[in-house]
Amino acid sequence: MAALRRVVLLTVLALAACARTDLGAPCHVENGAGAELVPLPGRQYLYLGSSECESFACLAMQGASGGYCSQACSGEGASCPSGLACTQLALSPDYLAAMKARLPPDRYQQLFGQLGSSWYCARSQ
Repeated sequence: MAALRRVVLLTVLALAACARTDLGAPCHVENGAGAELVPLPGRQYLYLGSSECESFACLAMQGASGGYCSQACSGEGASCPSGLACTQLALSPDYLAAMKARLPPDRYQQLFGQLGSSWYCARSQ
């Protein structure tokens, strides 16, 4: 009986390790009016609310031709799936104020706990 439980547990863990993710998949970065943004050189764009991404986060980094699905990560050295790296983004104070007004306090703290910045899984530059 114990051996059967161990086999079932190992099977469940193996299946969980193979779970697919949409991180890195293409998505569209939109502005507040719902229009698609074309990333400008030297800018970073984070669109929270993307229905194209499981985490609802679409990220476009400088030099990218479009956005890709991302997710929040815990900080420098944290691991990210799909070959992405945990990177600190520079977010504008206006954007942070808008998100603070829009999100519940606990969700805002989770996403933007650090003043003026946050950490997200991003492609290497």
